[in-house]
Amino acid sequence: MTPHNEQRIVVTGLGATSPVGGTVAETWDAILDGVSGVRTMPFEWVETYQLPVKFAAMIKQSPLEVLGRVEARRLDPAGQYGLVAAREAWADAGTPQVEPERIGVVMGSGIGGVNTLLDQWDTLREKGVRRVFPLAVPMLMPNGPAAAV
Repeated sequence: MTPHNEQRIVVTGLGATSPVGGTVAETWDAILDGVSGVRTMPFEWVETYQLPVKFAAMIKQSPLEVLGRVEARRLDPAGQYGLVAAREAWADAGTPQVEPERIGVVMGSGIGGVNTLLDQWDTLREKGVRRVFPLAVPMLMPNGPAAAV
């Protein structure tokens, strides 16, 4: 076994999707230019969720530009955006062929999966348990984005 101080971690590719850009390059350029990702939210969001605010840092790019409809349906928005960023990182790394047991995924999420939690709670209350989406639990777990990758 390699001593702890000799272990190596190599970042070989980067990926991002953010309110200021759909790729690492777009996001970095926007950061350097001081661009804010905060904008007026779509009216339907404010009305549907009865929000007291009208501004948010929402991601402009639709994950459907990268993911297929079936794949996107099985993921919470946090998982969708995580997978979009991961695919960019994989491409940035040169799409290497590697041993799966030598790959790690590190992702952070504050409340990833909360969209699914809220939607499925409403479904449960309004339509009953039989109408809850069968993949709701894996979709709402905070580690869902990392699991999708």
